[in-house]
Amino acid sequence: MNITPDEGVKRLRSIDEIESRYYVRVMADDKPGVLAKISGIFAKFGISIESVTQKSARSGQAVPIVMVIHDALEKKLRSALAVIDKLDVIKEKAVAIRIEEI
Repeated sequence: MNITPDEGVKRLRSIDEIESRYYVRVMADDKPGVLAKISGIFAKFGISIESVTQKSARSGQAVPIVMVIHDALEKKLRSALAVIDKLDVIKEKAVAIRIEEI
């Protein structure tokens, strides 16, 4: 029986194909409508938010908006964050950390 090199070999998935939950932190202006803009962009990419926490900020300072994202494709999450990062109310590049289930 001849076996070709590709038979029986599992292929690694591209990082773009990974589906996971994510912790996301965005530093934004503390003013009305910011959260709506961010959640609207996630919605356009088919990404659902599991939870959101926003702390108070001192006057004139950016506020951290911390979210946990339901299972989403890495590619879609990165695309959504690229759009979010371009908003005029965003003060730092968003941080996303994959949540691995053990």
